[in-house]
Amino acid sequence: MFMLCIWARLFATDPLTPRAVLANGEHGTPLMGVRIILENSRRILASINSFTYDFRDRQTFVSILKELTYMKKVHFICIGTDRATGDCLGPLVGTNLKRLGYSVLGTIDEPLHALNLIQELQKVSIIHDQDLVLAIDACLGRLEDIGTITLANFPLRPGAGVHKDLPPVGNISIMGIVNMGGFLELQILQCTRLNTVMKLAADITHLIWQAIPSSRRDSLHG
Repeated sequence: MFMLCIWARLFATDPLTPRAVLANGEHGTPLMGVRIILENSRRILASINSFTYDFRDRQTFVSILKELTYMKKVHFICIGTDRATGDCLGPLVGTNLKRLGYSVLGTIDEPLHALNLIQELQKVSIIHDQDLVLAIDACLGRLEDIGTITLANFPLRPGAGVHKDLPPVGNISIMGIVNMGGFLELQILQCTRLNTVMKLAADITHLIWQAIPSSRRDSLHG
């Protein structure tokens, strides 16, 4: 059972208008303090592409993430499974972040997927005292957008692209486009290049490390 959000035509019109299967404005009890952001205020705040280095885009991404997380205790929810190459982006990032000392749920050793998502999130909401939850997941999009990493000011709804009814996750979210979507999504995930996923995972980890420095990270876990 794969966790997936499909971002078809991600930048077809306005780069700040996401066309994603993400959390909507439904009313209900939020999970782990998830704040549902209304449709007209949800935005993709920054994006980079791992395969085309643009220093300015990367600096913008880091600056916005730094502003969003400034003086906050951040908990990272990294969604996915290592049973499908394209869907292991979240666990790879989670493993990297955990090694650096961040507060993380979802790693290669202990992946967070459709079968355990709700149960594990409920545990974390009791154990951890965090100000902000940042959700990370893989997604499918247009061919020309493969390698794109986006930062958005709204939660994601994992599994919606493969018809899973799961709760929205996070106050903000980072997504990585690992392959082309629109058809045979499960098969596409299985044959996604590991090189693409590893590149995205390394870049997401580095962007987070730049935005949340080690000095601040140590103060939160000290």
